[in-house]
Amino acid sequence: MPGVKHITPVSVHHAGDAVAGPVDGQHVISTKNRWSRVVLKFRDVTPDVWCDFSFRLNWHPDEEARNVPDFATVGVAFEAEDGSAIDFARVPGLTRAQIDHHCDYIGGPAYHDRQGEWTGTGRARVSFLVPSPAKTIVVTIRSWRNSHPFRIEQASLRQFVQNGSASFAPTKETLSPSQGELQAANLVPRNWRNLSVDPQRFHYGVVSGHRLFIRGQIVARSPHPDGALARIVYRDAHGEEIAPPYAETLATPAIGAFVNIPTNLLANRFTLELLPPPHAATVEVGFQAWSIDAGLELVTPLDVSLEDCLLLENISDEASPDGTRFLRDLGERFGFLPMGSSMQPDRLGALLDRGPIEVSFVIQEKLRAVQHGERRRFAASIIRLGPFPEWPLPPNPVWTEDPFHSLAWRLEFQSLDWLLDMARESPSALSRALKHAVSWSEENPWGSPKDGLSAHPLALARRAETFVELLAMGVVAKKSDRAMLLSLMSEIVRHGFALSEIASQNTFPQSIHQIHVAAALFAVTRALPHLPVSRYWETVALHHLREGFNELVGPDGAIAEPSPHYRLELLSLGLILTTTLKPIQEAADFRNDLLVRLKDSARALIALTDPTGMLPAFGDAPHGYQHAPWIRRLLSTYAREWLADDAIRSELAYPEGSRAIVFPHAGMVGARYFEQGRPWGHLSASLSAGRQAHSHFDCTSFVYAAGGVRWIVDGGGASHNEVGTTRQYLISARAHNVAFPDGREPSSGVAWLRSSFSFEGAEVFEIVTNVHGPDYTHRRIFVSIDNLNALAVLDHFTSAKPSLSIDGLLHFEQDVTVVITGAQTAMGIRGKKKMRVVPYVLGGRFAGFEIAHGRNDRPSSVQGFLSRHPGGLQPASALRYTFSGQSSLCGGTLLALDESSLKRLTEIIEGERLRELLSSSV
Repeated sequence: MPGVKHITPVSVHHAGDAVAGPVDGQHVISTKNRWSRVVLKFRDVTPDVWCDFSFRLNWHPDEEARNVPDFATVGVAFEAEDGSAIDFARVPGLTRAQIDHHCDYIGGPAYHDRQGEWTGTGRARVSFLVPSPAKTIVVTIRSWRNSHPFRIEQASLRQFVQNGSASFAPTKETLSPSQGELQAANLVPRNWRNLSVDPQRFHYGVVSGHRLFIRGQIVARSPHPDGALARIVYRDAHGEEIAPPYAETLATPAIGAFVNIPTNLLANRFTLELLPPPHAATVEVGFQAWSIDAGLELVTPLDVSLEDCLLLENISDEASPDGTRFLRDLGERFGFLPMGSSMQPDRLGALLDRGPIEVSFVIQEKLRAVQHGERRRFAASIIRLGPFPEWPLPPNPVWTEDPFHSLAWRLEFQSLDWLLDMARESPSALSRALKHAVSWSEENPWGSPKDGLSAHPLALARRAETFVELLAMGVVAKKSDRAMLLSLMSEIVRHGFALSEIASQNTFPQSIHQIHVAAALFAVTRALPHLPVSRYWETVALHHLREGFNELVGPDGAIAEPSPHYRLELLSLGLILTTTLKPIQEAADFRNDLLVRLKDSARALIALTDPTGMLPAFGDAPHGYQHAPWIRRLLSTYAREWLADDAIRSELAYPEGSRAIVFPHAGMVGARYFEQGRPWGHLSASLSAGRQAHSHFDCTSFVYAAGGVRWIVDGGGASHNEVGTTRQYLISARAHNVAFPDGREPSSGVAWLRSSFSFEGAEVFEIVTNVHGPDYTHRRIFVSIDNLNALAVLDHFTSAKPSLSIDGLLHFEQDVTVVITGAQTAMGIRGKKKMRVVPYVLGGRFAGFEIAHGRNDRPSSVQGFLSRHPGGLQPASALRYTFSGQSSLCGGTLLALDESSLKRLTEIIEGERLRELLSSSV
């Protein structure tokens, strides 16, 4: 049972025309979108424990924004015990935002229960973890896209843990999460640095005559009057130390130059403003405490930037926004291009240092090669991107093309990496590719792109590397238009500034996008090493490659990425980088550490592929990839030494027979059956939950194949494929094979494997979750027989309510026909094969089946769709089963290919050991 703690607000504040309602506890939010808000402060929250914040939403009868997923927002800020604000890069359950650092979105009326159409009300819920050491949270309910004022009431904040308590009654005692719950919430430990008398060192390039700003925060266990310090050492281009004194620093003989950082609060923000001395090329900043046991932590990653005059928006001249003008303005600002009013092509050689352009550090083309092999994206004026049909490229693109009405196609098109295939066709084709690249630059002034998707970080990173490779080809070619090359180089520099600002400001924390951006920035710096900002860009790129992988990959190989597809992409990026960065001495420790971390991750991913070579489609699952060939190309090219490892070699051999697949911290469990020449079987269940870039509400969802047929499948889809109602459906629990109580879909939370064992020729997995909030406890138990011809999926719920109604969902593949054959039986049919679905309930009663196929009447009830092609949904059958009973209830379905397998499975789950497991409490 959960331990539950109710917390009441200690203060309420209204702003932006929001006012208190006529009844105590009511608040009216006006239509001042973004600014009308009510702010509730809650003290004495318990760190490392999940919160459930809920309220009743009352909307206006004439509300126009009924179908929007972001009708209002709930922002959450975190404070230490003394009220000082703590900056967390990521909070499980919430997304990073701008106005509120962390938030969740509340859907409009159509996203609430159908009954709300008559009552004009709905219940909104947000679940999130309180990261340590926060003791106070500030919740802001904010107007966002509402067209009329709305009212909120019955706001409630409850913290809860799944700790085996025997009662749902509220407690005033300190909540203590179980070890499994705590580990699941902190899969990858955050990378804060403990400060002692030994400095934690960071290295950055500097730009002569321009300030470097380093912003961060130091968190203290208790106010520390001695504070902390940042030791400063500048070095010249040869690595020789430049002796102090330095501007705006203190100095002592024992320490050298330093800047004091006060720590009078528990959370202390600081800004270092460093003005490098003449001839300085780099600065080493060492953060440390004044005493050994200071109890101070440095929050990372740090935010680094140059002064405002070197921000992209302040360099670009909107009156003449093309790339050439950008480089001229930049050159005049730095004084390295005293060229008057125009950029002369004969200056190109000097700008490029009369040498070839370095392209060995680009990684995007290497990544595409391991993902897709040698597949060409352009040939004979025809483009073929991803899984889309061929499309003839017009002679003069206008850069708004969208022939398939697809986000995924536009993202690929705007990356321009298909120009590389064009450029390699012939010398004249290279000239054409350069012409298209420059045309894109001229038609897309910074801040006013023809297609807004071109500013996506992935498109930006790919395009920057594409421009680098095209420039290198053009410099080598004898007949290239040098004015065109100058314009292209100018655009590369502009892209470099954009990439640098994204990386250094931590725009995408704990995201694979941050890795793509940092890697592309590094490639730009190595291609143009003599720009005054190149050394600064290089250190920013290396720093954020380290921090990016530290945030995503734990010391034990655990990956904080819910999508198996993007886990494999992250593994690929890591291995490609460890090879690419070999010549870089400063990256040696990073490379060696990353190789150790990724090895176990690779083994788990290999094991989780099914016999057809595909990873489970949990989280975001882009279309058009074959994972097993991708893995083999990756290892044979960038990790050949791993092929000699017994464990990895064994996984690649794909041993025959039955096997349970359990890897600690892998985020999935499963089983498989594989023998050459016989129908295969595969089961995989997701332990991921929360709100991250590629996550879905698919905690405990599963995919199941038996007899060589995929029967139970996941909805699929990816964020760059779908938007709007389609995207909201695909990430919702309704698109996944989950169970939920009393019509209340699960929210963010965690799941952990409580037990797994083999028993009488079956594999048993017991998973505990907290995604149903403080009103329920939940376990899901999978029991599969050795050949996977039968599977039991059983959910155990308990609640303080006197009665429970549980709904479960099974989504069948498109080519499977689903029929209800009787009051107690449903069946999936594909050709001559049939999958029996039989209800099984302990301590309650089965309440019936229902089939939904392509239901699309309102956002809250979309059901019976899969994403099998980018940009749309395809109808398929979803079987809903319901069981009900009293406050403790266990039930689900048995799936079997034949009667003998069903009988065997039934005997196993009705045995004493399984009966005891199914009836026990959390």
